[in-house]
Amino acid sequence: MLDKLPILLAVSVEQEKEALLKGLGKDSRFDVLVCGVGMAKAAVRTANQLNQKAYCGVINLGIAGGFPTHSEIGSVVMADRVLAPEIGAESPQGFLSIDELGFGSQEVPVVTNPFFVGKIAEKRSIKVGTILTVLTATGTEDTLQSRALHGALAEAMEGFGVATAAEEQGLPFAEIRTISNLVGIRDKSKWDFSAAFNGLTDVAKVLKEVNRNEDCFFSVSE
Repeated sequence: MLDKLPILLAVSVEQEKEALLKGLGKDSRFDVLVCGVGMAKAAVRTANQLNQKAYCGVINLGIAGGFPTHSEIGSVVMADRVLAPEIGAESPQGFLSIDELGFGSQEVPVVTNPFFVGKIAEKRSIKVGTILTVLTATGTEDTLQSRALHGALAEAMEGFGVATAAEEQGLPFAEIRTISNLVGIRDKSKWDFSAAFNGLTDVAKVLKEVNRNEDCFFSVSE
């Protein structure tokens, strides 16, 4: 049965993998893939892994920048919408999304898991909403204001790519992030990597709990 297959957890860097493994241990129900930074590399490496082994679904995890007033450092965000806001074209009238151009979509299918949300809320603050996948991390007030119009909770650089690989295989996809910093003008003195990595460990522990009783995370998602 599909539910008895493992879940592929895709992260961008080794430090995120290490944080997850602290919570997962040697649980065979999960494989952790370091898919690299950015949409393209994440899509290719995820697709390669999905071609080598059968999975019941894919989750992209890692640390992320949170949008001020929407997210807190150390908190968890889960996507109910994954949007790549830069895919499109400029015009004298303003930006045209790939949807408006008729060549595809800025969004990819994503699932949420209410049981996971409830269980992680016992450990950390969590919100469910839009996560942006960007090519360039926000670093100016102008970009912050432009991207804030999407009402997003956070931005990262891999979700859309990982989701595209999952979609091509007909597999469900989810994105879960922990917040290490608030987006805007970069000031690393205010970042908290420790809180974000510890958050990933908590996420991993809850994923194990959600997957008990032989249920796949995605079999109880909506």
